[in-house]
Amino acid sequence: MRFALTTEQREFRDAVDALLRDAHGVAAARAWAAGDTKPGLEIWRGLAAIGLHGLAGEYPVELCATLERVGYHAAPGPYPESLAVTASLAAAGDDEWGPRLAEGGIATAAVAPHCPYAPNADIADLCLPVAVGAPIASLDPTRPLFAVEGEAPEHVFDNAALFTAAQLLGLGRAALDMTVAYAKQRVQFGRPIGEYQAVKHRLADAHTGLEFARPLVFAGALSLARSDVSAAKAAASEAAYRAARAALQLHGAIGYTDEYDLSVYFKKIRVLYSAWGTPSFHRERLLMTL
Repeated sequence: MRFALTTEQREFRDAVDALLRDAHGVAAARAWAAGDTKPGLEIWRGLAAIGLHGLAGEYPVELCATLERVGYHAAPGPYPESLAVTASLAAAGDDEWGPRLAEGGIATAAVAPHCPYAPNADIADLCLPVAVGAPIASLDPTRPLFAVEGEAPEHVFDNAALFTAAQLLGLGRAALDMTVAYAKQRVQFGRPIGEYQAVKHRLADAHTGLEFARPLVFAGALSLARSDVSAAKAAASEAAYRAARAALQLHGAIGYTDEYDLSVYFKKIRVLYSAWGTPSFHRERLLMTL
């Protein structure tokens, strides 16, 4: 099986990456956390304009490749949930909401018991099932949670789990890249800390985890089988969390401060680690299929 992206897939991924880099996703996430959703929604509309949301339903590999870049740049918004709903409605032949979401409408979803709250229902055009009540605070301030009533369409859970896994790959890679750069600059006992063997081992372990998780994510995108999706979500969650832990330990106290970009990534990783099924849940579900 060939896991390398085609030329067209790489070009689209790179176009998404360029848009997100120019739009400063981390700055948009900070603004969103402070109550200003405008920069984040401009990114959302920009990605819709180049066709990202229209990929849902037919192009899961392309979606995973681009969602990795969404994660890398920490762009705010319910990307996994909205694209999962779009894919589900497209598969069901929905002629009303499917096209609207493909053009950039915002959807969100919840599926109990493993993801009982719908994120960002306050800015969503469509919430499946219906959101009720006031928002519940989240560790990630760009992702307020809402209780729901009813059931979401079939396949939303697996789609959202797969897309979340792809986003986690990007988040973890960004945290690792920031830490590698910091380790080259931070001097202790007269040497950059990146020259110490223990530091090299931590960074190498984080890199290896992310690289092992990547083919599992794309295997899940190719097959969309429940077992492959669970393998992808479990591996990506653990790999991103390992990268975040290494980043925080090697940065020290500065990594926890709200003013430092790493804190944006750590909060997102910690929330998405459990969203749409914890690693233990997905490992158990994977074992049940063997």
